[in-house]
Amino acid sequence: MRFQLVILLYCLGISFANAQSSKYFKKVIGLGYPNFEVGGFVKSLPNEGYLTGQERFYQTGGADGLIVKTDLYGNVIFDTCFQDAISTVTIKSVTIKNGKYYFTGAKRINASTNFKSFLMSTDSLANILYENIIGDSIFSSFGYHINQTLDNGFVVAGTFYQLNQFYSGNLIQIDSTGSKIWDQIYNAPNINIALWVEALSDSNYIFTGITNHILGSGDIWIKNISYYGNEIWGKNYHFVGDFTTSGYCIKQNSKKEFVVCGSSGNSGVTDNPLILKTDSNGNEIWIKKILNQSGQNPSGELARVIILDDSTYIFCGSTLVGIGMGIHQMHLLKTDSSGNTIWSRRFTMNQTDETYGLDIDTTSDGGFILSGTINQSGDQNIFLVKTNCLGFINAPNADFSVLWNGSIATFYNLSDRADTCIYYFGDGDSAVVLLTDTTPVVHTYAGSGPYTPYLLAYACGEVDTLYQTIYTGINNEYELIEKSFTIFPNPAAEQITLSCIIPHHLSEVKLLITDLTGRVISSNQIQGNPRELEIDISYLNNGSYLVSLDHNGNILASRKLMVVR
Repeated sequence: MRFQLVILLYCLGISFANAQSSKYFKKVIGLGYPNFEVGGFVKSLPNEGYLTGQERFYQTGGADGLIVKTDLYGNVIFDTCFQDAISTVTIKSVTIKNGKYYFTGAKRINASTNFKSFLMSTDSLANILYENIIGDSIFSSFGYHINQTLDNGFVVAGTFYQLNQFYSGNLIQIDSTGSKIWDQIYNAPNINIALWVEALSDSNYIFTGITNHILGSGDIWIKNISYYGNEIWGKNYHFVGDFTTSGYCIKQNSKKEFVVCGSSGNSGVTDNPLILKTDSNGNEIWIKKILNQSGQNPSGELARVIILDDSTYIFCGSTLVGIGMGIHQMHLLKTDSSGNTIWSRRFTMNQTDETYGLDIDTTSDGGFILSGTINQSGDQNIFLVKTNCLGFINAPNADFSVLWNGSIATFYNLSDRADTCIYYFGDGDSAVVLLTDTTPVVHTYAGSGPYTPYLLAYACGEVDTLYQTIYTGINNEYELIEKSFTIFPNPAAEQITLSCIIPHHLSEVKLLITDLTGRVISSNQIQGNPRELEIDISYLNNGSYLVSLDHNGNILASRKLMVVR
């Protein structure tokens, strides 16, 4: 029996309510082919919905700045392009103040003129209040990120290009009315781009980006700038052994340390997600790449970082999934303050879709809203994902199985999308466990039963409950295997992850892959009792197969697998 609790448990400090499943979602937003959309920014609008967008490209050529507003369930309220017959507008970043939206990017008046950084203010319906060109009057400039200053103004980070010269980093300070106060460029050899800027508590600024050398190799670029635009210090950072290391976003924690996310590698194809941490003076504390479940460096990048109140970090970006070239999927990652992974989630619509995470924001319910792009058979649209605080797009699910040895019961937690779980054993005793703890719970009963234990699975203020009636001595180990055996993704292309709980006394369990006629294609011994096992299926042709667990000729559980490329 399964129940959704609708009471308030004050002793636990958790609110329970019938959750609308649609408040967590994955949405594809766009006009469809032949138009292409990019969700390069996203902001949470408390009690309203979400703001996303960046650009819309047309098959006939050209692009326009795009703003999309949705409700809390991802349904589009309006879709606005800033276009006319002559000019081209590109939006890169947005900040919100007093219910108004402030955008930066670049605008070109016509095909014969240079792009110029601009500041545009709109009301909550995307009606333009003002639009100011803030870039240099002669040379090209491009605004990549806008943030608010402590004196109610704005600061824009970007790049500046002079004819026949290399790109320079560019900061522009703007007052509360949208008028430019100063415009500074920051040089280093060759190409330099300021991609993200933060206003610090001392009214100074910190920006990060990319600086490239003559031969094309690059470093993470960080500069500390005074309120008046003067450089305080600047440093470069590189992951040893790689050709290019890039920084896309920077934040300061409560210890005044800086955290930068980006990528590092030897080409755009093999770049790996990367995190850098420095002290308040820019001295490197550590720099590391993010590993996947196999302990390898996946291709991908971390585009944005958020520092949570508990000093943990949330990142969004993309990661390569599968063997060989693989497929990129939107990536949501949580780490501790040392950069060690706490949990990792991936999002896509179909396993053949390419999805990329470009921006993230926290939401009023403690969850996250992510935006990016999705490529589906040549059609590119905005990909918008809303999760809970654990990075899931569904409510918690409670499940468990019980194995017996006399009057001793071993409880296996099969719940998912949860954090804390509580067993009530049906005899007055209980136990609290974390879902990340894979050790089963052992409980001794005084009599033969029946007993009605139940399990509560909590996640982000929601709870799911599962009741079971059990009798001592009645073993259900095969039910445990059957219930816990899952394969994902399915359909799959190059690699699958097998998840199963196998009782320790069952040794020599084999993984069989057969076609639908029963012909064995592969047979491999499962070593130990792994909760998750990655399996290469790149050698299988397109079609249907059975993946089975075999013990001494007995099939313990089977799942149908579809291979689609």
